[in-house]
Amino acid sequence: MRILQLSPEVVPWAKTGGLADVVGALSGYLAGRGHAVTVALPFYRAVREAGHEAGPPVAELGSAELGVPARAAVRRLRVDAPFRVWVIDAPELFDRDGLYGVGGTDHPDNLLRFSVFVRAALHAAGAAPPELVHAHDWQAALAPAVLRSGAAPRRDPGEGGLVSVLTLHNLAYQGRFPAESWAETGLPDEWFRPDRLEYYGGINLLKGGILAADRVTTVSPRYAREIATPEFGFGLEGVIGGLPRPVEGILNGIDVDAWNPADDPHLPAPYGPGDLSGKTEAKSILQRELGLPELAEVPLFGMVSRLVEQKGLGLVEALRDRFPGWPAQFALVGAGEPRFERLLRELDGAAPNVGARVVFSERMAHLVEAGSDFFLMPSAFEPCGLNQMISQRYATVPVVHRVGGLADSVVDATPEALAAGTATGIVFEQFDPSALAWGIEAAIELYGRPGTLAALRETGMRADFSWEASGRRYEELYETLLRDAPAG
Repeated sequence: MRILQLSPEVVPWAKTGGLADVVGALSGYLAGRGHAVTVALPFYRAVREAGHEAGPPVAELGSAELGVPARAAVRRLRVDAPFRVWVIDAPELFDRDGLYGVGGTDHPDNLLRFSVFVRAALHAAGAAPPELVHAHDWQAALAPAVLRSGAAPRRDPGEGGLVSVLTLHNLAYQGRFPAESWAETGLPDEWFRPDRLEYYGGINLLKGGILAADRVTTVSPRYAREIATPEFGFGLEGVIGGLPRPVEGILNGIDVDAWNPADDPHLPAPYGPGDLSGKTEAKSILQRELGLPELAEVPLFGMVSRLVEQKGLGLVEALRDRFPGWPAQFALVGAGEPRFERLLRELDGAAPNVGARVVFSERMAHLVEAGSDFFLMPSAFEPCGLNQMISQRYATVPVVHRVGGLADSVVDATPEALAAGTATGIVFEQFDPSALAWGIEAAIELYGRPGTLAALRETGMRADFSWEASGRRYEELYETLLRDAPAG
């Protein structure tokens, strides 16, 4: 199959969260299966500054081709990857700090920026059309609408337009803009109506993409059900519930080559099932780097996260006075909202058993995963989550809120699951400080039972979270859509 992936971020070229990991890993899997995959993303300043070189233009586009007041070039990035990478080169739009904004404030021209991104990629695809376009999140959600409106290339002569899939990685972010910016979408005026992109008098890109796409997926089975409810639908539950075909939940995989404790360049020593000596060494180094006493007998809880309310940082804040009293250590790493960055710095200074760093560091993320005994993920909602899967692979027991992909990928250590040998973590039910405190204390108690802890670690390390199963589900979906697509 010929597949065009449209994503605002892709590892290793641009990343703010798990979306980048997913698109990079899925594209690699598909290419490895013999499909012709092209990945398109904006040519951000961060990509340039990382030293990635782009070739001559595949296409040079002005406002006439793009349908919006802007210019862009599509270039092929010179990379060592099994798939092609296109970057949308529009310096006045993308050569700036921050992928989406700076200091918690969105760039005011984000509608134009990502309209140009989508339209330039689709226009360049016209020279060698793919069969299917897979758009990711609101930044690429305009693509299904553009395809449905007819303002996009065809496939081969006699065939219909490109088939589209839209994946919802996080419904909380929807791409909402004022109605007066409509011209920046480049769509005909008849597309500004309630059954398309109009939303309470404004524009909602994600809503338009959901309604225009041939199929909508999301990143875990439970989240697919949750987003059809008012609690998790963020105002779009009616749109999602009214789709002719339900949103399909496909649990993400992880890159098992990048996240492999037996061969991880960020760790001091390798380890695996049956020999955790390398994990013990990683714990000592993590304690040393965070200024914590090097105590092997004390459980160490890790947390690597975007510092936002969704990730449960409000619960951590509510428990701040309890941290010094727990017979445990805490390694807290991340960056995000100023309020929570300040919280980490204050905990680092006030609680002797807390080591915190306000930073995004790939090395530190790997070290925390390996060096911790438990990994905290107290998310209010979590479409999929990757760290709970990574943690299991690294013999680090996840402590999670029963929600979304966390519930789909962590088996609670109930007496029944322990007896059956299927338990992999600790799961708490309610999203409140007392529930998180219960989870921490249950983990501390578990640490005092070495045999039970070893069983959970062993089960988690042997779980298969590779892209084999998830990637095959996407292949089957693509094949079905292309088989059923109407001809020209």
